[in-house]
Amino acid sequence: MGTLADRLAARTLELVDIPSESLHEAEIRERLRAAVPAPFVEVYAGDEAFLWARERRPDAPLLVLAGHYDTVPAQDNVPGRIEDGWVVGCGASDMKGGVAVAVELVRDLAASDPGPVDVALLLFGREELPPSFDPLPALFDGCPLVRDAGLAVLLEPTDLEIQAGCVGNVTARVVFQGRSGHSARPWLADNAIHRAIDGLARVVAHERREAVIDGLPFFEVVSVTRLEGGVADNVVPGSAVATLNLRYPPDRTPAEAEDVLRALLPTDATVEIVGNSPPADVSVDAPLAQSLRAAGDLAIAPKQAWTNVADFTSRGIPAVNFGPGATRYAHAVDERVEIAALVRAYEALRRVVLG
Repeated sequence: MGTLADRLAARTLELVDIPSESLHEAEIRERLRAAVPAPFVEVYAGDEAFLWARERRPDAPLLVLAGHYDTVPAQDNVPGRIEDGWVVGCGASDMKGGVAVAVELVRDLAASDPGPVDVALLLFGREELPPSFDPLPALFDGCPLVRDAGLAVLLEPTDLEIQAGCVGNVTARVVFQGRSGHSARPWLADNAIHRAIDGLARVVAHERREAVIDGLPFFEVVSVTRLEGGVADNVVPGSAVATLNLRYPPDRTPAEAEDVLRALLPTDATVEIVGNSPPADVSVDAPLAQSLRAAGDLAIAPKQAWTNVADFTSRGIPAVNFGPGATRYAHAVDERVEIAALVRAYEALRRVVLG
Protein backbone atom coordinates (compact mmCIF):
# COMPACT_ATOMS: atom_id res chain seq x y z
CA MET A 1 0.00 0.00 0.00
CA GLY A 2 3.03 2.28 0.46
CA THR A 3 3.69 5.08 2.89
CA LEU A 4 1.27 7.93 3.49
CA ALA A 5 3.48 10.17 1.36
CA ASP A 6 3.40 7.63 -1.48
CA ARG A 7 -0.38 7.34 -1.33
CA LEU A 8 -0.96 11.09 -1.27
CA ALA A 9 1.48 11.65 -4.13
CA ALA A 10 -0.07 8.88 -6.20
CA ARG A 11 -3.60 10.18 -5.65
CA THR A 12 -2.56 13.72 -6.54
CA LEU A 13 -0.83 12.57 -9.72
CA GLU A 14 -3.85 10.46 -10.67
CA LEU A 15 -6.06 13.55 -10.42
CA VAL A 16 -3.58 15.78 -12.24
CA ASP A 17 -3.47 13.33 -15.14
CA ILE A 18 -7.23 13.69 -15.73
CA PRO A 19 -7.80 16.81 -17.87
CA SER A 20 -10.50 18.76 -16.01
CA GLU A 21 -10.77 22.28 -17.32
CA SER A 22 -13.92 23.96 -16.04
CA LEU A 23 -17.03 22.72 -17.89
CA HIS A 24 -15.14 19.54 -18.85
CA GLU A 25 -15.19 17.81 -15.45
CA ALA A 26 -17.18 14.63 -16.15
CA GLU A 27 -14.25 12.20 -16.01
CA ILE A 28 -12.69 13.50 -12.81
CA ARG A 29 -16.09 13.87 -11.19
CA GLU A 30 -16.93 10.22 -11.71
CA ARG A 31 -13.43 9.07 -10.71
CA LEU A 32 -13.79 10.90 -7.41
CA ARG A 33 -17.31 9.65 -6.77
CA ALA A 34 -16.02 6.10 -7.20
CA ALA A 35 -13.14 6.74 -4.78
CA VAL A 36 -15.35 7.68 -1.79
CA PRO A 37 -15.96 4.54 0.28
CA ALA A 38 -18.79 3.34 2.48
CA PRO A 39 -19.83 4.14 5.21
CA PHE A 40 -19.67 7.62 3.68
CA VAL A 41 -22.96 8.04 1.83
CA GLU A 42 -23.63 10.52 -0.97
CA VAL A 43 -26.27 12.66 0.71
CA TYR A 44 -26.37 15.33 -2.00
CA ALA A 45 -25.73 15.04 -5.73
CA GLY A 46 -26.45 18.27 -7.54
CA ASP A 47 -25.18 20.11 -10.57
CA GLU A 48 -21.39 19.74 -10.09
CA ALA A 49 -21.59 19.60 -6.29
CA PHE A 50 -21.54 16.40 -4.21
CA LEU A 51 -21.57 15.81 -0.45
CA TRP A 52 -20.78 12.59 1.41
CA ALA A 53 -21.17 11.93 5.15
CA ARG A 54 -21.54 9.22 7.72
CA GLU A 55 -24.67 9.08 9.82
CA ARG A 56 -24.63 12.16 12.03
CA ARG A 57 -24.16 11.82 15.77
CA PRO A 58 -26.15 14.37 17.80
CA ASP A 59 -23.30 15.52 20.02
CA ALA A 60 -20.42 15.49 17.51
CA PRO A 61 -19.40 18.70 15.73
CA LEU A 62 -19.31 18.47 11.94
CA LEU A 63 -16.18 19.27 9.92
CA VAL A 64 -16.73 19.70 6.16
CA LEU A 65 -13.69 19.11 3.95
CA ALA A 66 -14.32 20.94 0.70
CA GLY A 67 -12.49 21.19 -2.59
CA HIS A 68 -13.04 21.90 -6.27
CA TYR A 69 -11.89 19.45 -8.90
CA ASP A 70 -11.81 21.69 -11.97
CA THR A 71 -8.76 23.58 -13.20
CA VAL A 72 -7.85 26.45 -15.47
CA PRO A 73 -6.89 25.38 -19.03
CA ALA A 74 -3.78 23.21 -19.21
CA GLN A 75 -0.53 24.77 -20.43
CA ASP A 76 1.15 21.67 -21.83
CA ASN A 77 1.39 20.44 -18.21
CA VAL A 78 -0.83 17.36 -18.46
CA PRO A 79 0.08 14.59 -17.86
CA GLY A 80 1.98 15.36 -14.69
CA ARG A 81 4.98 13.79 -13.02
CA ILE A 82 6.65 13.25 -9.66
CA GLU A 83 9.96 15.08 -9.47
CA ASP A 84 12.34 15.83 -6.57
CA GLY A 85 9.66 15.53 -3.88
CA TRP A 86 6.96 17.39 -5.81
CA VAL A 87 3.91 16.43 -7.84
CA VAL A 88 4.07 18.59 -10.96
CA GLY A 89 1.21 19.32 -13.35
CA CYS A 90 -1.95 21.32 -14.03
CA GLY A 91 -4.01 21.76 -10.88
CA ALA A 92 -1.45 20.20 -8.54
CA SER A 93 -1.47 23.26 -6.27
CA ASP A 94 -4.96 24.60 -7.09
CA MET A 95 -6.25 22.28 -5.89
CA LYS A 96 -5.90 18.63 -6.75
CA GLY A 97 -3.35 18.19 -3.98
CA GLY A 98 -5.94 19.43 -1.48
CA VAL A 99 -8.62 17.18 -2.96
CA ALA A 100 -6.24 14.22 -2.72
CA VAL A 101 -5.64 14.95 0.98
CA ALA A 102 -9.39 15.10 1.67
CA VAL A 103 -10.19 11.93 -0.26
CA GLU A 104 -7.40 9.90 1.31
CA LEU A 105 -8.35 11.10 4.79
CA VAL A 106 -11.98 10.08 4.24
CA ARG A 107 -10.87 6.69 2.92
CA ASP A 108 -8.74 6.12 6.01
CA LEU A 109 -11.50 7.26 8.36
CA ALA A 110 -13.92 4.85 6.71
CA ALA A 111 -11.77 1.95 7.83
CA SER A 112 -11.87 2.91 11.53
CA ASP A 113 -14.28 3.92 14.24
CA PRO A 114 -15.18 7.62 14.07
CA GLY A 115 -13.40 10.04 16.38
CA PRO A 116 -15.09 12.83 18.33
CA VAL A 117 -15.64 14.93 15.17
CA ASP A 118 -17.99 13.97 12.34
CA VAL A 119 -16.62 14.51 8.83
CA ALA A 120 -18.32 15.31 5.55
CA LEU A 121 -16.64 15.55 2.15
CA LEU A 122 -17.78 18.19 -0.35
CA LEU A 123 -16.40 18.12 -3.90
CA PHE A 124 -17.51 20.48 -6.63
CA GLY A 125 -16.68 21.84 -10.06
CA ARG A 126 -16.89 25.12 -12.01
CA GLU A 127 -14.90 27.01 -9.39
CA GLU A 128 -12.53 28.60 -11.90
CA LEU A 129 -15.44 30.35 -13.64
CA PRO A 130 -17.41 33.55 -12.90
CA PRO A 131 -19.80 33.53 -9.92
CA SER A 132 -22.85 32.76 -12.06
CA PHE A 133 -21.49 29.22 -12.52
CA ASP A 134 -21.07 28.55 -8.78
CA PRO A 135 -22.88 25.28 -7.88
CA LEU A 136 -22.77 25.81 -4.11
CA PRO A 137 -25.85 28.05 -3.63
CA ALA A 138 -28.00 25.16 -4.88
CA LEU A 139 -26.26 22.86 -2.39
CA PHE A 140 -27.16 25.14 0.51
CA ASP A 141 -30.76 25.29 -0.65
CA GLY A 142 -31.07 21.53 -1.14
CA CYS A 143 -28.98 19.96 1.62
CA PRO A 144 -29.78 20.80 5.26
CA LEU A 145 -26.83 18.72 6.50
CA VAL A 146 -24.20 21.16 5.29
CA ARG A 147 -25.73 23.90 7.44
CA ASP A 148 -24.83 21.84 10.55
CA ALA A 149 -21.12 22.38 9.95
CA GLY A 150 -19.07 23.67 12.85
CA LEU A 151 -16.36 24.47 10.31
CA ALA A 152 -15.80 24.10 6.59
CA VAL A 153 -12.19 23.82 5.45
CA LEU A 154 -11.61 24.82 1.83
CA LEU A 155 -8.42 23.04 0.79
CA GLU A 156 -7.27 25.90 -1.42
CA PRO A 157 -3.53 26.52 -1.77
CA THR A 158 -2.48 28.45 1.35
CA ASP A 159 1.16 27.43 1.90
CA LEU A 160 -0.04 25.42 4.94
CA GLU A 161 -1.36 28.55 6.65
CA ILE A 162 -4.91 29.02 7.84
CA GLN A 163 -6.09 31.84 5.62
CA ALA A 164 -9.16 33.37 7.19
CA GLY A 165 -11.89 35.36 5.53
CA CYS A 166 -11.55 36.58 1.96
CA VAL A 167 -11.99 39.79 0.05
CA GLY A 168 -15.06 40.56 -2.00
CA ASN A 169 -14.80 40.77 -5.77
CA VAL A 170 -16.61 43.31 -7.96
CA THR A 171 -16.25 43.29 -11.74
CA ALA A 172 -17.67 46.25 -13.64
CA ARG A 173 -17.93 47.23 -17.29
CA VAL A 174 -17.58 50.97 -17.92
CA VAL A 175 -18.56 52.51 -21.27
CA PHE A 176 -17.16 55.88 -22.38
CA GLN A 177 -19.02 57.46 -25.28
CA GLY A 178 -17.54 59.88 -27.80
CA ARG A 179 -18.11 60.51 -31.50
CA SER A 180 -16.30 58.72 -34.29
CA GLY A 181 -14.54 60.51 -37.12
CA HIS A 182 -11.57 60.52 -39.48
CA SER A 183 -8.19 60.38 -37.73
CA ALA A 184 -6.86 63.03 -40.13
CA ARG A 185 -9.39 65.52 -38.70
CA PRO A 186 -9.69 64.51 -35.02
CA TRP A 187 -11.04 67.96 -34.08
CA LEU A 188 -14.27 66.98 -35.79
CA ALA A 189 -14.62 63.89 -33.59
CA ASP A 190 -14.70 63.12 -29.88
CA ASN A 191 -12.17 60.42 -29.03
CA ALA A 192 -13.73 57.90 -26.64
CA ILE A 193 -10.37 56.36 -25.73
CA HIS A 194 -9.14 59.81 -24.68
CA ARG A 195 -12.31 60.14 -22.61
CA ALA A 196 -11.56 56.76 -21.03
CA ILE A 197 -7.99 57.76 -20.20
CA ASP A 198 -9.21 60.91 -18.48
CA GLY A 199 -12.15 59.15 -16.85
CA LEU A 200 -9.98 56.40 -15.38
CA ALA A 201 -7.44 58.78 -13.84
CA ARG A 202 -8.94 58.52 -10.35
CA VAL A 203 -8.99 54.74 -10.61
CA VAL A 204 -5.30 54.67 -11.56
CA ALA A 205 -4.39 57.07 -8.73
CA HIS A 206 -6.51 55.30 -6.11
CA GLU A 207 -4.31 53.99 -3.30
CA ARG A 208 -5.00 50.69 -1.60
CA ARG A 209 -6.91 50.84 1.66
CA GLU A 210 -6.02 48.59 4.59
CA ALA A 211 -8.70 47.18 6.87
CA VAL A 212 -7.59 45.23 9.96
CA ILE A 213 -10.18 42.68 11.03
CA ASP A 214 -9.52 40.46 14.06
CA GLY A 215 -5.86 41.42 13.75
CA LEU A 216 -5.62 40.44 10.06
CA PRO A 217 -4.87 43.05 7.37
CA PHE A 218 -7.03 43.00 4.24
CA PHE A 219 -6.46 45.38 1.33
CA GLU A 220 -8.98 47.14 -0.88
CA VAL A 221 -7.58 47.55 -4.38
CA VAL A 222 -9.00 48.46 -7.77
CA SER A 223 -7.48 47.67 -11.17
CA VAL A 224 -8.24 48.31 -14.81
CA THR A 225 -8.04 44.81 -16.26
CA ARG A 226 -9.19 45.53 -19.84
CA LEU A 227 -9.46 48.55 -22.14
CA GLU A 228 -11.08 48.07 -25.50
CA GLY A 229 -11.95 50.49 -28.29
CA GLY A 230 -11.49 51.36 -31.91
CA VAL A 231 -12.61 49.90 -35.22
CA ALA A 232 -9.76 50.81 -37.60
CA ASP A 233 -6.35 52.47 -37.60
CA ASN A 234 -7.67 55.60 -39.31
CA VAL A 235 -10.88 56.06 -37.31
CA VAL A 236 -11.21 58.08 -34.12
CA PRO A 237 -13.16 55.73 -31.83
CA GLY A 238 -16.65 56.70 -30.78
CA SER A 239 -16.84 54.18 -27.92
CA ALA A 240 -14.39 52.66 -25.43
CA VAL A 241 -15.02 50.03 -22.79
CA ALA A 242 -12.98 49.47 -19.62
CA THR A 243 -13.28 46.50 -17.28
CA LEU A 244 -12.56 47.25 -13.63
CA ASN A 245 -11.94 44.83 -10.80
CA LEU A 246 -12.36 45.88 -7.17
CA ARG A 247 -11.31 43.66 -4.27
CA TYR A 248 -12.80 44.82 -0.99
CA PRO A 249 -12.34 43.73 2.65
CA PRO A 250 -15.00 42.15 4.88
CA ASP A 251 -15.71 45.52 6.52
CA ARG A 252 -17.76 46.61 3.50
CA THR A 253 -21.08 45.34 2.22
CA PRO A 254 -21.47 44.52 -1.48
CA ALA A 255 -23.59 47.66 -1.97
CA GLU A 256 -20.95 49.84 -0.29
CA ALA A 257 -18.27 48.36 -2.56
CA GLU A 258 -20.27 49.27 -5.66
CA ASP A 259 -20.65 52.82 -4.34
CA VAL A 260 -16.86 53.05 -3.88
CA LEU A 261 -16.31 52.00 -7.48
CA ARG A 262 -18.89 54.39 -8.93
CA ALA A 263 -17.43 57.29 -6.94
CA LEU A 264 -14.13 56.87 -8.80
CA LEU A 265 -15.76 57.32 -12.22
CA PRO A 266 -17.20 60.30 -14.06
CA THR A 267 -20.96 60.68 -13.89
CA ASP A 268 -21.35 60.55 -17.68
CA ALA A 269 -19.80 57.05 -17.92
CA THR A 270 -22.16 54.08 -18.12
CA VAL A 271 -21.34 51.60 -15.35
CA GLU A 272 -22.60 48.01 -15.46
CA ILE A 273 -21.86 45.75 -12.48
CA VAL A 274 -21.06 42.39 -14.08
CA GLY A 275 -20.50 40.49 -10.83
CA ASN A 276 -20.22 41.11 -7.11
CA SER A 277 -19.13 38.23 -4.88
CA PRO A 278 -19.31 39.19 -1.18
CA PRO A 279 -16.33 38.87 1.16
CA ALA A 280 -16.10 36.19 3.84
CA ASP A 281 -16.16 36.73 7.57
CA VAL A 282 -13.08 35.85 9.59
CA SER A 283 -13.88 32.56 11.37
CA VAL A 284 -10.71 31.88 13.36
CA ASP A 285 -12.56 31.89 16.69
CA ALA A 286 -14.70 28.87 15.77
CA PRO A 287 -13.77 25.94 18.06
CA LEU A 288 -12.82 23.63 15.18
CA ALA A 289 -10.70 26.38 13.64
CA GLN A 290 -8.85 26.71 16.92
CA SER A 291 -8.41 22.93 17.00
CA LEU A 292 -6.97 22.99 13.48
CA ARG A 293 -4.58 25.77 14.38
CA ALA A 294 -3.30 23.84 17.39
CA ALA A 295 -3.18 20.51 15.56
CA GLY A 296 -0.69 21.76 13.01
CA ASP A 297 0.88 24.66 14.91
CA LEU A 298 -0.38 26.76 12.01
CA ALA A 299 0.03 30.44 11.28
CA ILE A 300 -3.07 32.51 10.52
CA ALA A 301 -3.15 34.97 7.65
CA PRO A 302 -5.80 36.89 5.70
CA LYS A 303 -7.03 35.62 2.31
CA GLN A 304 -6.32 38.42 -0.16
CA ALA A 305 -8.46 36.81 -2.85
CA TRP A 306 -12.02 35.53 -3.22
CA THR A 307 -12.75 31.88 -2.39
CA ASN A 308 -15.81 29.78 -1.64
CA VAL A 309 -15.41 30.40 2.10
CA ALA A 310 -17.73 33.33 1.36
CA ASP A 311 -20.45 30.89 0.27
CA PHE A 312 -20.32 29.44 3.79
CA THR A 313 -19.84 32.48 6.00
CA SER A 314 -22.54 34.46 4.18
CA ARG A 315 -24.91 31.75 5.45
CA GLY A 316 -23.59 31.82 9.01
CA ILE A 317 -21.32 28.75 8.62
CA PRO A 318 -17.73 29.21 9.86
CA ALA A 319 -15.15 28.50 7.15
CA VAL A 320 -11.41 28.91 6.53
CA ASN A 321 -8.95 28.21 3.76
CA PHE A 322 -6.25 25.64 4.51
CA GLY A 323 -4.40 23.50 2.04
CA PRO A 324 -1.05 22.03 1.00
CA GLY A 325 -0.62 23.97 -2.24
CA ALA A 326 1.85 26.83 -2.64
CA THR A 327 0.08 29.98 -3.79
CA ARG A 328 3.03 30.99 -5.98
CA TYR A 329 2.46 27.93 -8.18
CA ALA A 330 -1.32 28.20 -8.60
CA HIS A 331 -2.25 28.51 -12.30
CA ALA A 332 1.45 28.57 -13.29
CA VAL A 333 2.90 26.62 -16.21
CA ASP A 334 5.17 24.84 -13.70
CA GLU A 335 2.34 24.26 -11.19
CA ARG A 336 3.27 21.82 -8.44
CA VAL A 337 2.65 20.74 -4.85
CA GLU A 338 5.26 19.47 -2.40
CA ILE A 339 4.65 15.91 -1.20
CA ALA A 340 5.80 16.81 2.31
CA ALA A 341 3.12 19.53 2.38
CA LEU A 342 0.46 16.96 1.41
CA VAL A 343 1.51 14.89 4.42
CA ARG A 344 1.49 17.85 6.81
CA ALA A 345 -1.99 18.95 5.71
CA TYR A 346 -3.32 15.39 6.05
CA GLU A 347 -1.86 14.95 9.52
CA ALA A 348 -3.19 18.28 10.83
CA LEU A 349 -6.71 17.50 9.65
CA ARG A 350 -6.53 13.96 10.99
CA ARG A 351 -5.57 15.24 14.44
CA VAL A 352 -8.61 17.51 14.47
CA VAL A 353 -10.94 14.66 13.51
CA LEU A 354 -9.49 12.21 16.03
CA GLY A 355 -9.19 14.76 18.81
